[in-house]
Amino acid sequence: MANPGRDIDAKPPHVALKLGAPVVVAQASPDVKGWGPYQFPRVERLADGSIHVAYHVEADSAKAYGLAMGHAISRDEGQSWAAVADLPSPGGILLPNGERLLADSSKSLPVDGLALPKPLASIHASYVDYDYYPPDAIPPGQPRAWPFLRWTQAHGWRQEHAAVTFKRGSDVRFVTENVLVCPFFEQDRIRLAPDGTLLATLYCVPDFARRHRVVRPFLTVLLSSADGGRTWQEVGAIPYVGDPDADPFFDARDGFSEPEFNLMPDGSILAFLRTSDGNGNGPMYAARSRDRGATWSRPRLFDDRGVWPQLLTLGSGVTLAAYGRPGLFVRATRDQGGDLAGDPTDHANWSPRVTVREPSSMEAPNTCSYSDLLPLGPRRALLIYSDFLFPNANGTPCKTMIARTIDVPD
Repeated sequence: MANPGRDIDAKPPHVALKLGAPVVVAQASPDVKGWGPYQFPRVERLADGSIHVAYHVEADSAKAYGLAMGHAISRDEGQSWAAVADLPSPGGILLPNGERLLADSSKSLPVDGLALPKPLASIHASYVDYDYYPPDAIPPGQPRAWPFLRWTQAHGWRQEHAAVTFKRGSDVRFVTENVLVCPFFEQDRIRLAPDGTLLATLYCVPDFARRHRVVRPFLTVLLSSADGGRTWQEVGAIPYVGDPDADPFFDARDGFSEPEFNLMPDGSILAFLRTSDGNGNGPMYAARSRDRGATWSRPRLFDDRGVWPQLLTLGSGVTLAAYGRPGLFVRATRDQGGDLAGDPTDHANWSPRVTVREPSSMEAPNTCSYSDLLPLGPRRALLIYSDFLFPNANGTPCKTMIARTIDVPD
């Protein structure tokens, strides 16, 4: 009897990926230094067929939420790029009714002068401190809900605010770095399911115990929307479980963060979960749901690294994964569920890591290791990432956003 977790053509699960040459998407001047600018890319296909990359241009701080980003457009499938201030056609997620939905973000608010009550709870996390407040504690006139932009043929883009319902009391607002953070969804963490339902992950919500005791500052939550993103309901969550054999700091971690999920060809949902935090680089875990996110398998070690992981299944049925820190790597599998057979750091169903950017020290990083993936065809994808040392026309190393194709053989 055939194994339903395998391709019916019985091809081996390993895939020999081929990387294209680096192409500059956008490049900073040599004097742009520090952590944040020309990092954290997001890629999407616009309605007119062009490809849009948005990237961070501010410091990596809660104070930068809601500020302007850099933008570049390609009209030749990523072979060349031009900077733009305004997008030539709408992007976002194309909904079944023809509308488009784009997660938005509001500027963080300085707390000086805000009349906030005593917080529900406070915690010192590995990077920063968090003070948590109920949504109704936010002063009148300040954003309390979750902002989105909706495009319609009749009205273009209009902002709206979604209602989000949590199961375990995680619907809070928080103050960090002396600013009140207005809640938001990550655009490239939203997926449209075949039945038209929207699925999304959040992690900047605390894992509360009784009486608002903070177990971990981060809890990975999967939400769904059956009305095009106007209302969202928590489907399930993945509480943090660390592996003491894989991580000496397992018990000190902030929790699972930056969750990436993928609707796999076998109908399951595969999630990758970051643990790297202020305690140092940590392993990346994987968990699976076979009931649309309501329950999850116990998270299992996938690799010894992984920030802002990316997952993408191409039309050929091959699933790509991109992740790193240190370095940046891509892997692939033909297994329809991405099953984690074999040794945890060299899973038998996944090809070995292919190096995009070699590892470097955290004191002198050569990439932030964040990336994004876009399908270009059934056997080709576009990878967008940061390179901190890419030479400009004069040969001077500069912070640069890079595009590279990934080809998958037949």
